[in-house]
Amino acid sequence: MSLSSLCTPLRSPLASTRPRLSPVAAMASRRSLNRLAQSRSPYLLQHADNPVDWFEWGTDAFNKAKQENKPIFLSVGYSACHWCHVLAHESFEDNLTAKLMNEHYVNIKVDREERPDVDRLYMLFLQATTGGGGWPMSVWLTPELHPFFAGTYFPPGRFRQILHKLAEVWEEDPERCVTAGKQVIEQLRTVSNISSGSSAVSVPELASSVYEYLDKRFDTVHGGFGGAPKFPQPAQTVHFLTRFAALNMRAEDSTTKQQAEHARDMAVQTLTHIYRGGIRDAVGGGFARYSVDERWHVPHFEKMLYDQAQLLMAAVELSLLVPHAPTLRRMATEIIAYVARDLRSPEGGFYSAEDADSLPAHGSTVKKEGAFYVWTAQELDTVLGADAPLFRFHFGVEEHGNCDPQHDIQGELRGQNVLYTAHSTEDTAAEFGRAVDDVERTLACCLDRLRERRDAERPRPHLDDKILTGWNGLMISGLARASEALHADAGQAAAALCFAEDAAAFIKEHLYDATTGELRRSYRHGPGPQGQADDYAFLIQGLLDLYEASAKEEYAVWAVRLQATQDALFYDAQGGGYFASAPDAHILVRVKDAQDGAEPSAASVTLANLQRLAHVAEDRRAAYGAQARSVLAAHAQLLGAAPFVLGTMVGAALGAQRGGTQLVVTGPRGGAGPLVDVVRGAFVPGRVLVHLDPARPPSELAKVNATLRGLIGGLAGDGGRASVRVCEGFRCGLPIEDAEELRAVLY
Repeated sequence: MSLSSLCTPLRSPLASTRPRLSPVAAMASRRSLNRLAQSRSPYLLQHADNPVDWFEWGTDAFNKAKQENKPIFLSVGYSACHWCHVLAHESFEDNLTAKLMNEHYVNIKVDREERPDVDRLYMLFLQATTGGGGWPMSVWLTPELHPFFAGTYFPPGRFRQILHKLAEVWEEDPERCVTAGKQVIEQLRTVSNISSGSSAVSVPELASSVYEYLDKRFDTVHGGFGGAPKFPQPAQTVHFLTRFAALNMRAEDSTTKQQAEHARDMAVQTLTHIYRGGIRDAVGGGFARYSVDERWHVPHFEKMLYDQAQLLMAAVELSLLVPHAPTLRRMATEIIAYVARDLRSPEGGFYSAEDADSLPAHGSTVKKEGAFYVWTAQELDTVLGADAPLFRFHFGVEEHGNCDPQHDIQGELRGQNVLYTAHSTEDTAAEFGRAVDDVERTLACCLDRLRERRDAERPRPHLDDKILTGWNGLMISGLARASEALHADAGQAAAALCFAEDAAAFIKEHLYDATTGELRRSYRHGPGPQGQADDYAFLIQGLLDLYEASAKEEYAVWAVRLQATQDALFYDAQGGGYFASAPDAHILVRVKDAQDGAEPSAASVTLANLQRLAHVAEDRRAAYGAQARSVLAAHAQLLGAAPFVLGTMVGAALGAQRGGTQLVVTGPRGGAGPLVDVVRGAFVPGRVLVHLDPARPPSELAKVNATLRGLIGGLAGDGGRASVRVCEGFRCGLPIEDAEELRAVLY
């Protein structure tokens, strides 16, 4: 099926493209349901048949804890989390453990994807007290929501011991817990309120520090950074390296140029190894969240939308730096095909995740991690017949399974094979004495047959079908950038752009209030909680990318308005910078978290957005510039101490310091093709592409852009010829009408 055929007209009512049994309906036949059965969150619904008396995060739970003077047990996770499922099966489904929890605690279950503000605050406590973090997150709170003990996954015996011990402590000396909890919150508040440092940070020195840190941790054998487990995390690594490379490739200093080339090569090698590893679903496309080993072979199998979005962005950006790297383009097109087929709602929004665990077959009753994705050698022989030896050689299949037992703690992968590219196509062709093209066709045919077999005989993993504004914003960015990078393939480019526009339309209809300008965080059978800073930052970025890809000013105008709303809700006018969480009386500390993790930080993306908006809505550039400087100032201490945890921010600052490049394309939409193709064929960090169609001048955008107003006023004398003006420092050069001349300027 072609990508373009997947981008179909939007349909109503809201429904999934995949038949699924309602989680509540599936549970109802097994146990009586608790109050989580009324939740919209797929993660909370997974716990609706627990014997635990769960509450959602809210005043009902808080009031009960105060009235009964009980501590709160807070459990935070997400629906695709394997170890969240393990904790649930071992403890939350156990009647003895549930009785203990219900007797001594008020129990609250939180979906971290819907309430990142809750997750962020208590994760800071967990990390500060244990030195680590992760999910499931287990936190014990006072009735006033102050934390006094935390951990992640606990084996069932240990979990019951902790429940007993903390209940005893609370019963015998509650003030000890209350005092400790208050002190923790005050410490977090103090850290959060540290005054801004000087904004005069040395961006080149910060960039060199990040580069050197990544260079030291680079795995020259397997790609990636550090040892096992390995997460793709482009925001911490490839995103920065790509920008560092692009901005320094033309440096006159030989050392700087060599560093740029090495940065590029580290990024390419990392994505190439990820693509060849078992972390990639070779049969159906898409990438798992992380690998438990150092060579990207054995993953935890959950697939997250934010990973697909960021890997898509990374692949298309790098493909512009390394035009002759077909693996990067295959990576991009496979991700687009996967999310369009398996994560896209009929109305165009993208679902959040697919689970790690699933039933091995129809009729099975016990889920196993990776059951949907792994294969025995015998099963491959049966399905592939005469092609099996070639396939097995290429994908590293072993007779008794290829998963190292040390990476299979629960023994669920014994005898199974996780497919990975053990040998290149060329090596496979040489091994079997066949032409490379013939081997490629055979492998593609084999994968099609396996996909048909898998879809027919294996139940799909659970789909988390909530639609998150922020993650959709990331995917809009990835798709919009892909539509530009893949411009040589008109069908691929058009499909990617169509998917991006449909997702934006879904958000505007279901998650955006045009009256207030505010966003909601999530959608599932209705809008969810209020939007957080990352929802605004990621969507604004997506809309700016979509504007540049589509030439439709409505997306830029919407981005400008959303930035005004983000400023009103999250900007700290006194201390500078942006809060990560929305105002909420029950979030005891509003932090300014700028560290990149599985996703880029809202602060870092906001910095880049402000820099771009200063060109798109240049009448407001003074205000945007001041806010951008305040972001750097608010995080100056962390930038000075550990810039490598803010790689996205450093990359944005480096691009801005080199001077943003604004390109004004004049000509009918689609009529400046050769010139636009030159622009889209180069990766220029911080580039802003402004469109001016003489037949349909961008009148709304011109209200906040003096350059556009001046150009629109002079349209009558330009003869209607397509051109590009290169503007730097808010001063534009003469129009360039020749593609080769433009190429010489940009490359």
